[in-house]
Amino acid sequence: KKLLLIALILLFNSILNAQNGYEQKYLLTKNTNTVRVTMLSLTDPYLSPLKYTGNGIQFEHESRRFLSLSNTQLSMQSKLDFEGGFLLNPAKTSSMTYMALYYSWGMHYHFRPMKGLLLLAGGTCDIGFGYKNVPRNINNPGNVDLATNLNLSGVAVYDIPLRRRTLRLQLAVETPLIGWMYVPLSGASYYEMFMLGNLSNISHFSSVVNKRGINPKLTVDVPFKRSVWRFGASYQELQYKANNMVFSYNEMSLIVGTTFDVIGFGGRMRTAPKNFISPNE
Repeated sequence: KKLLLIALILLFNSILNAQNGYEQKYLLTKNTNTVRVTMLSLTDPYLSPLKYTGNGIQFEHESRRFLSLSNTQLSMQSKLDFEGGFLLNPAKTSSMTYMALYYSWGMHYHFRPMKGLLLLAGGTCDIGFGYKNVPRNINNPGNVDLATNLNLSGVAVYDIPLRRRTLRLQLAVETPLIGWMYVPLSGASYYEMFMLGNLSNISHFSSVVNKRGINPKLTVDVPFKRSVWRFGASYQELQYKANNMVFSYNEMSLIVGTTFDVIGFGGRMRTAPKNFISPNE
């Protein structure tokens, strides 16, 4: 009888531990890596009064996760974006090389008005650095784009159930509100500015008065047997004014990439469960 009682206690404990392990929740991070083929249109009066058009390629890494297991209403998002392009003037007599690096971080509140529909509303802060080069120019061959913004951001996610899979349709929109930007004086060389210290009127406050833009992105996530692929298109229109010059940036892109969930374990308090296999083992 004692052996039977001990066996029952051990069996009960093992079942209880198994249920606790099964009910254990983990905080996942959704990562998305995409490549975009872009059609670009740039106007930079510091380099040329003409509009330059061409093509480029863009890589973006995006991650999103909830703040904690107990709070599934607020999530944080980060994006890292690198872009390069080659453009020509209307007469195709001069070329422009464009490179840019962009990082943003933000938070969104989640609304679930109905089954299958998720709405996110919030804001992001970003910093961007770009460089434009026109080798035809002698005194001023290049110009730097440097700016930081606080943006209004919104996302709508809708699940479309089909017979064999569920498609996830997503529309994201972002627009700048306030920020800061660097714009040099027309005709002032970088030698004058940074070697001779002529830094007058290069720092500018930006708002909807002198900087307007919108960046909608429509994508669809398609699950396959072992991966989830993302396809879509995006459009960005940006115009800003300073020092009696009007700059513009327009982009249309086709998007392809993958999206996946990851989870990290580390330290003494967050060791990996036994059913997770590490490549270091």
